[in-house]
Amino acid sequence: MISYRKPDSQIDYHYLHHILFWVISVAFFIVVLFYIRGDFSLATLDIRTIASILITVLLLAVSVYINLLWLIPKFFNRRRFWQFSLLESGNIALFILLNFSVSFLFEEGPHPNIIAEVIAEFILVFIFLVVSTLLKVMRDSITLQDIELKMKEIERRKVEAELKALKAQVNPHFFFNTLNSLYSLSLDKSDKAPELILKLSELMRYVIYESKDDLVTMEKQIDFLQSYVYLERLRSPEYVRIDFIVTGEDRDLEVAPLLFVAFIETAFKHGSKDRALNPFIQVELNLTLRERIVFRCENSVDPGYVSKKRGGVGLANVRQQLGLMSPGKYAL
Repeated sequence: MISYRKPDSQIDYHYLHHILFWVISVAFFIVVLFYIRGDFSLATLDIRTIASILITVLLLAVSVYINLLWLIPKFFNRRRFWQFSLLESGNIALFILLNFSVSFLFEEGPHPNIIAEVIAEFILVFIFLVVSTLLKVMRDSITLQDIELKMKEIERRKVEAELKALKAQVNPHFFFNTLNSLYSLSLDKSDKAPELILKLSELMRYVIYESKDDLVTMEKQIDFLQSYVYLERLRSPEYVRIDFIVTGEDRDLEVAPLLFVAFIETAFKHGSKDRALNPFIQVELNLTLRERIVFRCENSVDPGYVSKKRGGVGLANVRQQLGLMSPGKYAL
């Protein structure tokens, strides 16, 4: 079990805000009395008057907190406006009735005009309800914005963590497949093995250093893909037609470092090698469209070939990366 207690030095400012509001309200109430009643002065401020003022403020507090703690959360926030309006009217009427009774009991001398008194008390409670409601709305809005910012930050960190995990998954997967090809050539004592090792070192440099960045330019991406295709061409039969086509010059566009290689890798791994079928692999990158990259990878397949699974680690990884980095902005 984990328990947490706020440090003693940490003050709950929520209660201080309420205390400050009512201190200012009492001061405001006294100032208003000075202006409304010309004969009102500190000299005439006796115990009965002070008690009347404090009871009025107490009744205002009851009306305000009925509004803040019950009416707004239960009715207004749930868009039950008719019920809110009726109950708020009852809340105001209750204050007027109670405060009028208190004023009648505490104040000496002839009682003021009833209609004027009711209007004055209505204006008083209405002002307090409106001001307190506006303060609550502002506070809730600020709190909601803070929560949204925190949620966005949590979501951003979650996406970053998932992308890092995907990158960590891609690197060993890529090297495993490439080293497996190298192993096959070594067993055959192929003359292509030294050149393959050299080209592999260039690819490793890219994967280790460039793939640490979230995005790389298409210039670097194309160089990497061309090197990879060259490496695969070394170990493929000469009769397999392999085309790598790039159109357009907008090579400053940025994409995830290893976004396209999984498709090319899959094409070489599962593409047909049957000479009678004129096997081919064609990779196209179209950079002619503004702020858009069109990538196409096509390969020949053997008749009757049935994939045992929908996609390996590489293709599933690409789908996840696209979903995290460009939700709703890609077509696959």
